[in-house]
Amino acid sequence: MKNFHINKTLKAFTLIELMIVIAIIAILATIAIPSYNGYTKKAALSELLRASSTYKADVEICIYNTGALSSCSAGKNGIQAALSDSDDNKYLKSVSVSDGVIAVEGKASLADYGYTLTPKISDNNISWSTTCKGEDTSLFPANFCDS
Repeated sequence: MKNFHINKTLKAFTLIELMIVIAIIAILATIAIPSYNGYTKKAALSELLRASSTYKADVEICIYNTGALSSCSAGKNGIQAALSDSDDNKYLKSVSVSDGVIAVEGKASLADYGYTLTPKISDNNISWSTTCKGEDTSLFPANFCDS
């Protein structure tokens, strides 16, 4: 009978190699999670930004029809009623209009966020200024906030 010599070498990761891989993954996660939170807030913020678009158009039409900002409030002169907290909106708490000024407030993860659109009439043209609030106003689109 022949004797066969089998040379088996153990091929596996050592404990140190596994610990290094885990450390690398932890470092990457530490960097990625804050960025991800910023992106999710930006996505949620789009719900707030969309909310004011129809009110803005309504206020502009009201100003052209009545000629005065004081006539342009929610529920009057073609401006839709104020929007208050409802389950239909995950991040939008309220939209209100008073004397042409549109105020938008967030809820849930955007509870500290909101903005105010203020119309200004000059030479029969309407321009809007935007005041943003929130812990990180850089999440709003570029050039959206005036202050």
